[in-house]
Amino acid sequence: TNQESVDEMQNKRDKARFVIDTVRKKGEAASSEMIEFLCEVDPFLCEHLGLL
Repeated sequence: TNQESVDEMQNKRDKARFVIDTVRKKGEAASSEMIEFLCEVDPFLCEHLGLL
């Protein structure tokens, strides 16, 4: 099975949080750019999050 360990999931969550926090500190333009990129990569997620 291809089951991730809790540690790996935790690590991915920490990495994602770090990236998001870093972008948010850079301001509105950077945040908008990240959201735009995310919506291109994963439109389903963006729709689910109400970003589209």
